[in-house]
Amino acid sequence: MRRRAKLKSKQHSSVGKKQDVADLRTNSGGITVPDVLRTISDRISIDLFKAIAIEGSDGSTLRDSTKLSRRQYYSRLSAFMKNGMVARKRGRNYRTAFGTIVYHTILTLENAFTNYYKLRAIDSIGLAYDIPLEEHKKILDNLIADPEIRQILSARKSPNSS
Repeated sequence: MRRRAKLKSKQHSSVGKKQDVADLRTNSGGITVPDVLRTISDRISIDLFKAIAIEGSDGSTLRDSTKLSRRQYYSRLSAFMKNGMVARKRGRNYRTAFGTIVYHTILTLENAFTNYYKLRAIDSIGLAYDIPLEEHKKILDNLIADPEIRQILSARKSPNSS
């Protein structure tokens, strides 16, 4: 009797986990944020995706330049296609509209890493809400050259808003 109760409780707990993952799924074919992040989680995958995103390419040229085995190349490419980041047209691979968003997100992250110590300096100055907006903008303009990162940082909440 105890064994059946344990089995039923395990089944109910696994059903809850499946529902949590289902909540993350989008309306566009079941793609999730963790799936996309897993697809680009290593340096080789990012380099491959960026190469496809920049120029679009046929398989043999790109596979040779990345030094990936045939299986490694096609498994990564399959994951890109499954997650809607890359499409194949007339034997060439191109980024999709969703892939364009992912590509620009990668570039933004790379720019953030380039400016990491400047971002730390901004944190240490205490730009959260302690200084006037005009001074905040001046400091950001002087430290951060990338307009996209500057825009993200200048879109701070005012202390009175919730």
